[in-house]
Amino acid sequence: MKSSHRRIVHFFLLGLGVILGLPICSFAIIEATAAGDAVFPVECAIVFGAAVGPGSRPGPALVRRVSGASTLYRRHDIQRIILSGGKGTGNRLSEAEVMRRLALQQGVAERDIRVESQSHSTWENLLYAKNLTKDCSSVVAVSDGYHLARIRLLALRQKWQGMGITPAQASKEMTLQERKAIMREVFAYLYYAFYIDRIWKIPSKIETSTESAQTVPASIDLFV
Repeated sequence: MKSSHRRIVHFFLLGLGVILGLPICSFAIIEATAAGDAVFPVECAIVFGAAVGPGSRPGPALVRRVSGASTLYRRHDIQRIILSGGKGTGNRLSEAEVMRRLALQQGVAERDIRVESQSHSTWENLLYAKNLTKDCSSVVAVSDGYHLARIRLLALRQKWQGMGITPAQASKEMTLQERKAIMREVFAYLYYAFYIDRIWKIPSKIETSTESAQTVPASIDLFV
């Protein structure tokens, strides 16, 4: 084989290794982060929104996340709950409002609930919820285990230090839907880890932080 051909094969194999290796690394990070790292008690918890079905019916992920936060509240591991999630196309209620109703049914006092209904992505969940945590001495993010790595990554990108993460429920046998969600998370994590959101964005309005009046990246709806 000629030297030039060997170089082509070498770079091809190197590129193939990178392409295959990055998703594997991303999956490993997601798996390693899924158990969380929060040390309780914590004053405030941010609960991340998820799909709402027809008739404002909460989807399975949303139920898991609110139930997990409500359990922490009843155990006195958290004192206040911040529910974050906007209104999807065709929905009458925001994700946050649907979560609020669930939390009330599960024993969380109205006075201990704060609602953020502007966000439409994980980036925006963190951005807008931060304004509601100014008087919180400690904060934990509550979501599905597979979502926690991206939450941690985006919190660091927004210079949010010291926020713990905890899964909404203990490890169990995953449903097919959850397995699909993990595969999406693998690529969502890479999308933000390599700042691809600053290069390629699905057209959407540029959101502005009410705290700093600083322009932030438009969200990509595939990776809410």
